[in-house]
Amino acid sequence: MSNNTAPMAPMPEHDNTGDPLWRSLWHAYEPVITALRRIPLTTDVEICGGEFAIHAQLTDGSHLWITSIESLPVDPAALEGYHVRRAHHDNPTIDEPVYDSTEGGDQAEHGNNVVPLIQAITAFVTARKFAPPIVDLFRVQMQGITAKHTPVSAEVQGPFTDHRAAVKEYGYATHELMENGWERIHEQGGTDWPLTIWKQDHAIVTVFVGNAGQAIG
Repeated sequence: MSNNTAPMAPMPEHDNTGDPLWRSLWHAYEPVITALRRIPLTTDVEICGGEFAIHAQLTDGSHLWITSIESLPVDPAALEGYHVRRAHHDNPTIDEPVYDSTEGGDQAEHGNNVVPLIQAITAFVTARKFAPPIVDLFRVQMQGITAKHTPVSAEVQGPFTDHRAAVKEYGYATHELMENGWERIHEQGGTDWPLTIWKQDHAIVTVFVGNAGQAIG
């Protein structure tokens, strides 16, 4: 399955999100949809044309079309396996099987099991680089205590997608402390994850480059 701590692709924005049928299908297949959004693929439910399906957008303009033997049933209890193919709205020559756990399919033994479905899709989009990249974020942080013994915590600058930019900004922040009369009493981390502790009168602050999570690139 996908990483549960990774950022998810955004929710779709269109008029159908208020449609009771669309909402029923979205909630019925939420385990599949959420896992796809964590890959992260922008995912939607298709209800137009009488064929219900899950639509996951790929970075090359094509998409994954997820149905069952025919369209997805509104009641997932009536599901008879998953059928996934890669297609393109403007290029009919793109029609590629990805996964088939319906009766007689190559993965029929998995039936309605979501885990092998998502594993197969993840492997497919990773090998083809069809998913947006997930990038690490960094920030310069300051934590400490004031002369009146009040805790302080602040994000000095960030987030940055470039670790070197965060380290550079850290240099600016610590230089400013020095210029304002703060005394550096401890230093560690080198140039990769620098951290320094500063004091002035009865105040002490720690400045460091920290991880600020991840974002979709």
